[in-house]
Amino acid sequence: MAGGTYDIITVGGGLGGSTLATVMAARGARVLVLERERQFRDRVRGEVMVPWGVAEARELGIYHLLLDTCGRELRWFALSVGPESGPPRDLLATTPQQAPSLALSHPVMQEVLFQAAADAGAEVRRAAHVRAVQPGPLPTVEVEQDGYVEEVRALLVVGADGRTSITPVSPGPSPCFPKAKAGYAPTSSIPKR
Repeated sequence: MAGGTYDIITVGGGLGGSTLATVMAARGARVLVLERERQFRDRVRGEVMVPWGVAEARELGIYHLLLDTCGRELRWFALSVGPESGPPRDLLATTPQQAPSLALSHPVMQEVLFQAAADAGAEVRRAAHVRAVQPGPLPTVEVEQDGYVEEVRALLVVGADGRTSITPVSPGPSPCFPKAKAGYAPTSSIPKR
């Protein structure tokens, strides 16, 4: 978006950042996703979405996309300790969500959701390295991409870039997000387009 202000900037284009971007862009918000990776890599991390996560994915409208492109439902769960295996548990019958788990390839899942954000109307950028985030009435993100540095602004900046996030952490209201509570800013403050 040249010369304008975004409603939301997500720093990170994985599961959290891309899902937020998809949902909000589909509702008319002007969203920018800044992803530092040029291509998503496989790392040691969860490859299974547990039933409560499946319920959230369904509510957010991404579950069938994941199931159709990169996921496999796991209805049964059994815990093994050494050579002994416990009885199988039917997740559909025994979880409050009445949902299975979903096994998936993490990098493929990230790619699918990153593309979904773009398809929903979000602007997505790869190999975009966030150098700084400045709080204020209109937060500013300094981003470097292909040797070019620019500042972009948004009503809300969301850090969804993992454990080594550069985005500021705020345990409560801040000058950056005065209505925020525990790092949460209600989406009702994002104007509808």
